[in-house]
Amino acid sequence: MKPTQKCNTLSKANRKKLVTRATLGVALVVLAVTALVIDPVVLIAKYQLRVTPGTEMYRMLTSEIAGAYVSAYLFNISNADAFLSGADSRLRVNEVGPFTYQEKRYNTHFEVDSEGQVLRYRPFINVTFVPEMSVADPADVNVTVGNTALLAIATAMSTHPFWSQLALNLLTRRYNSSAVVTLSVHDLLWGHHEPLLAFGHTLMPGWINFERLGLLDRLYDNTRDYQLELSLEDQTKFQVRRVNGRAGLTAWSYNDPNKRSRCNTFEDAYEGFSYPAGLTRERPIRLYRNVFCRMLEVDFSGSKTLDYGPEVYIYKLSNRSFTKNPDTECLCSAVGCKDGLSDLSPCFYSLPVMMSNAHFYGAPASLYARIDGIAPDEHKHGGVFAIDQKLGSALQTSMTFQLNVPVANVAYNKEARPFANITVPIAYFKVTQPEVPEHVKTMFWLVYVVGPYAVYALAAMLGAAGLGLLAAAARLLSAPLPLTKQAIAHVHCELPLIKHAHKQTILSDRVR
Repeated sequence: MKPTQKCNTLSKANRKKLVTRATLGVALVVLAVTALVIDPVVLIAKYQLRVTPGTEMYRMLTSEIAGAYVSAYLFNISNADAFLSGADSRLRVNEVGPFTYQEKRYNTHFEVDSEGQVLRYRPFINVTFVPEMSVADPADVNVTVGNTALLAIATAMSTHPFWSQLALNLLTRRYNSSAVVTLSVHDLLWGHHEPLLAFGHTLMPGWINFERLGLLDRLYDNTRDYQLELSLEDQTKFQVRRVNGRAGLTAWSYNDPNKRSRCNTFEDAYEGFSYPAGLTRERPIRLYRNVFCRMLEVDFSGSKTLDYGPEVYIYKLSNRSFTKNPDTECLCSAVGCKDGLSDLSPCFYSLPVMMSNAHFYGAPASLYARIDGIAPDEHKHGGVFAIDQKLGSALQTSMTFQLNVPVANVAYNKEARPFANITVPIAYFKVTQPEVPEHVKTMFWLVYVVGPYAVYALAAMLGAAGLGLLAAAARLLSAPLPLTKQAIAHVHCELPLIKHAHKQTILSDRVR
């Protein structure tokens, strides 16, 4: 029979030490491994990007902030007289600029809907001139450009009945309108009096609601209602959900349920200032700004590490933005679709105005076959975006967009006739994100450079301390007992076990 007596080899005090050291040791080792896996520094940075009072992101969205630089370049027509007279069959242009402005943006009617996980606001944007980034004061430089109003209206009327075209011819002569105008850059950008527009405003106020035409003045029209609703859910954070209560582009038939598609809904669309944390290369991204009148497609291009720490994903503006494909098929209005161009007419008072990359970059050469001075270059005229992969912050942005008038067969109008069937470039704008402020660079340096080393050092110390405690606990189990009353009691406790083992050995020998 086996003895039933059990002996406790550790004193009560040592048992307590054993449990304490083993528990604390395991906890420290687990904490060290957890610190290496979850990256607590990035977690703290993500916490600051929440849209709640007291965070850096909330402060940015509720304060006036310095936004993008917008540099204007005008296409000056250098052979206007010869082209209009027919002596030159080709239009010759030269680029004049930059004339740079900086956006100042603040959001009104700011609302965080925690229950619905959405953010609502109305962006209000003003711009200020930046002389040190410009070639001259825009009021001091004159340029000769195509008369956007006359060329656009003549094109719009080219499909109307004869009597309508005759009326436009009479108005053109009455107001002495020319197919080209010489203006100061300031007037061209911020508004000049155009008799045809003034007449249209008087005769057709529902169509044309302005008397002065300025390229930037129309693009930064703060008189229109414009409310944005963005997602605050982790997987779709800052994605556009609705504009003015609609989940798609009403200008492009979103209101018709039979015509809804990815082309005219805000699927994967972002304003461009921030994106969800933890981007993957496969995640589709599109850009939306009200002035584009559509979403712009962007493609993943590669990655790089910036000198202040973060690894960024590089995206490029895709040529699909200006070609006819399933993502753009809803954008073909009465003006039609042309490779290299995107129709702006539904957002530009129904005037036939089209957008392209600067210098028609990415467009077929046939689009500018009759124009000298066009020199597309990817480095100068393409679009590139750098997004912090872990936090979703937009750190670098550079893109261009160009305003053009695709003149139709306007042979009926004597003034516009020389421009018939030419897509006339008026101006292009280069949008660049300002350099990241030094205090923000410092934050990224702490998050991506100093932070990881600090975490590694902390994890090493925690791991070493934990393993040390576990080793100490192991030593308690194997340490010899001192000659105390407890030790003597331990020996007495072990004697029956020894006797039992000896007896079993003798019995075994006898059997053998």
